Amino acid sequence: MMIIPSGKPKIWDKNPKLGSCEAKKAYTGTFHKLCQRYAEQFADDYVILSPKYGFLHPNDILEATYDVRFNQKGVTKDTIQLDALKAQWQALQLNNQEEVILLGGKKYGPLLEAISEGKQSFAQPLIGYSGIGVMQAHLKQAILTNKELDAREHK
Repeated sequence: MMIIPSGKPKIWDKNPKLGSCEAKKAYTGTFHKLCQRYAEQFADDYVILSPKYGFLHPNDILEATYDVRFNQKGVTKDTIQLDALKAQWQALQLNNQEEVILLGGKKYGPLLEAISEGKQSFAQPLIGYSGIGVMQAHLKQAILTNKELDAREHK
């Protein structure tokens, strides 16, 4: 299982009259698209972590755009709340013995730790890189070379 971030740019930014669409098509930012390509290439299954909707499967339908973000402390009054995220997490029925790959910046680690109540092991292969541009470069390289990122290589 892999978890990827959603992202601010969405399909409705360029096509406001579009209507509903699948989550896998809704997020259009470069970082999200690279994470999505990476997940499709290296994971059996992935979910998108949205600050508005929580965990989305790629085929879940979104009705319209939104502008909500998690912050360094996790959830805010505008985001989906921790109790709802925990319920969604339980519904995913993940095996606590398996490591879940989490793509994204450092703010996601503590949030996922809280959601899983410390019962899930997460690998964060993008943590330790110096910024989003460097993360994107490593994602591109992994996709092109068909070589998964290793979280231990840069810690």
